[in-house]
Amino acid sequence: MKRTILLAAAVAVGVSAQAQSLKIGDPAPKLDIAKWVKGSPVKEFATDKVYVVEFWATWCGPCRQTIPHLTDLAKQYKDKVTIIGVNSFEVPPGTTGTEHFAMVEAFVKEMGAQMEYNVALDGPEGKMATTWMEAAAQNGIPTAFVVGGQKQILWIGHPMELKPVLDDVIAGKWDVKAARAKAEEDARLAAELDEMMGKLMSALEVGDSKTALKEIDTIIAKRPELKPLLIGLKVDILFDTDPKAAVVVAKELANGEFKDDPMFLNNIAWRMVEEDEPKLPMDYSAALEFAKKAAELTKNEDPMVLDTLALAQFRNGMKAEAIATQKKAIALLEKDPEADPDLLEELRGRLKKFEGG
Repeated sequence: MKRTILLAAAVAVGVSAQAQSLKIGDPAPKLDIAKWVKGSPVKEFATDKVYVVEFWATWCGPCRQTIPHLTDLAKQYKDKVTIIGVNSFEVPPGTTGTEHFAMVEAFVKEMGAQMEYNVALDGPEGKMATTWMEAAAQNGIPTAFVVGGQKQILWIGHPMELKPVLDDVIAGKWDVKAARAKAEEDARLAAELDEMMGKLMSALEVGDSKTALKEIDTIIAKRPELKPLLIGLKVDILFDTDPKAAVVVAKELANGEFKDDPMFLNNIAWRMVEEDEPKLPMDYSAALEFAKKAAELTKNEDPMVLDTLALAQFRNGMKAEAIATQKKAIALLEKDPEADPDLLEELRGRLKKFEGG
């Protein structure tokens, strides 16, 4: 039930490495806009002026969150920076019609003063998306490009990270060469990680646990910051292949560097109590402590963590406590409009087991 979360985390770590033809320091592509929706149209970039070209879409939650921030920046850097929000990726590739233009224009109108900067539409063929985003190997929005100097790309990144960049650019302190070098190093690391993650996912897909464990260790050794995302998967695989080793590693981590990580503690506790007939005697008292800590760290408001705690209580002979905890887990899950019906049924089935046991 809960292993899916770990696999999803492993997939999320992977970064797709794409061929990049547009880099920091290169001349900015032209503004091939289909329609200007708000503000003053910018036909072409002017030398010695600063621009922000930001790509967004109405369906993109993070894009919506950055809109007020961009408005604040537009006000703060008035007459110094021109911000252009380019609506793109709004329709599937191959779309030829412009019916969605009206929807985007209505969205911009509804945003009103919250979206107080220049707004433009990319055509359905995605000329801006192709010459800017794809050329720069950017595969996610929102993404912002800072253009300045001699009409060149000075920076590429998330809009929420714009302010310190703009401060340095306006103050004449921006080092384009250093920015390009950093971006290239980031791209190299992304390609390296992409290759390692590819090997890991291939091993997981064919059930090659030995190789998967090896690749996890390799990734953690080279990118220690990813350990919190991958160590749970490693322990999970060990529980399937070498339960004795899994328990030893799990306890060491749960009592050490991951003692305040609720998701790790929850997964460890779950793997220790989930089987009615485990392959070796399990330390249910330790599992209960881990589950209790996970519940405390999530303020007893995560139904899946409470589900684990309830089963740990049941394994330790605490029938009444298990029933009460499971009822709370079910109540919390029932309040979630997006809750999986099958998952809810699973928790209810476990409650019947507790009540009958």
